[in-house]
Amino acid sequence: MNDRPVPVMPPTGRLTSRLDRQKRGPIGRQRGAVSVEVALLVPVLVLVAAGATAGWRLWWAGGQVQAAAEAAARSASVSSNPQSASQTVATVVAADLETAGVHCRNISITQDVAAVTLPPGVPGKVHVQVACSVVMSDLLLPMSGSITVHSSADEAIDVYSRRGR
Repeated sequence: MNDRPVPVMPPTGRLTSRLDRQKRGPIGRQRGAVSVEVALLVPVLVLVAAGATAGWRLWWAGGQVQAAAEAAARSASVSSNPQSASQTVATVVAADLETAGVHCRNISITQDVAAVTLPPGVPGKVHVQVACSVVMSDLLLPMSGSITVHSSADEAIDVYSRRGR
């Protein structure tokens, strides 16, 4: 056996700091990595949240536009003449969307109310189509402007009611 003593280095100096770094391993070299990760992930998370908000807004506005088209067609189907039916459609769509809180940049209404002039006993239907440009510029997305949501509804007129007055 060899009885030589193993030399012990003092805990100070260059050799010690190198040994300390080797003990720490790769963790010691990651100083500031969390800041970089947060700086990279925060914009991505903001875009994901804004995209989810945009999707929800379009889904909700689509439902409200559909409900407004159905209510307008229902109201027009009980009108007595085409003029009052047309006025009713415009009024009902505007009131329905305002009550629901849908903010449309432009509202376009296409209607076919000619069936209210048919004599009693003749079946017919009223058709209403509504397009609403939903505002998206207030979201934190790289897009601006609006997206248009379309919806339409048909309503049968009462065959036995008095019409065409």
